[in-house]
Amino acid sequence: MPVEAWFKEKIRDDVATRLKSKGGFLDGTMKTGENVAGTVKFPIAGGRIKMYKLSGAIEEVRPQGLDIDVVSLQASDYTAEATIRNQDTLRQAPSYQAEVSDAMAKSVRMKRDNLKFDALDAFCNVGNANIPGGGPTVPKTIGDGSARIDLPFVNRAAAQVRGVGSDEEIYYPIPFMWFEQLCWYKEFSSKDYQGDKDLPFAQSGIVDKKTWKGIHIMALPDEHFNYGTAKWVEGQDEWAAGYLDTFMWTKSAVGCETFWSKEQMDINEWIGKAGKPLLCDTALSGAAIGLLPEGVKRLRYLAINDTVRPT
Repeated sequence: MPVEAWFKEKIRDDVATRLKSKGGFLDGTMKTGENVAGTVKFPIAGGRIKMYKLSGAIEEVRPQGLDIDVVSLQASDYTAEATIRNQDTLRQAPSYQAEVSDAMAKSVRMKRDNLKFDALDAFCNVGNANIPGGGPTVPKTIGDGSARIDLPFVNRAAAQVRGVGSDEEIYYPIPFMWFEQLCWYKEFSSKDYQGDKDLPFAQSGIVDKKTWKGIHIMALPDEHFNYGTAKWVEGQDEWAAGYLDTFMWTKSAVGCETFWSKEQMDINEWIGKAGKPLLCDTALSGAAIGLLPEGVKRLRYLAINDTVRPT
């Protein structure tokens, strides 16, 4: 038996909730694929067609071709559930009811972001051997984790992406403390955000963002950074000693398809359980994969809990 719609829709601000990331900030930053019966397919082309000089005589044509392939992977299904005692529904204020719904939606948005970050991490670790056209199959890692993030390092990574011919916008999410470190540079802190204004991170008031030389640098909550020796741990307010792995990419360099993403939870009585508690559930189905190594960089730098003025 579905619960009334007001259970999902009434919202008030009198529930104190432990702070968590809302998630969903990376939606729209990657190439979408084609879903065929649960298999996601991403086309990739390699090679180049070159012109040749005509001799002036009648001669044979020299046709050329591109290496075109399709990278396929099976989508994975995810779900999240929460239970509420049926007897408690009449005792709950609308604010509590809305908080349950919001928490379930956050779980879906966070999983969408995690799919993307997990794909980037796997791509940088093992690469993609199915890429046509020759060249590298594993993205390059910049930094060894011993130095603080510095603006020249960001510039170096972006220059390598531009140097291979990419003319796309570049995305680079980092922790807030790294963002504050970069703000010590006048040329960075004075920049305004100019691009991709319709994306979730661009519309979020809690995300610091700057566009610097075509790189969209955005600060995300710490719990999005789960890679490296100092990866985030539940409940922490400072980074442990070690380094963090962060990722820079262009839209066509990574594929992500979430063809079933259900943020609005379903609520039904759990038949067969004592008291028929309410079962709340959300669902997500999708897949992500690295496609172009030259369009992805892993930046490995020190996890920091303070900022230092550059010399």
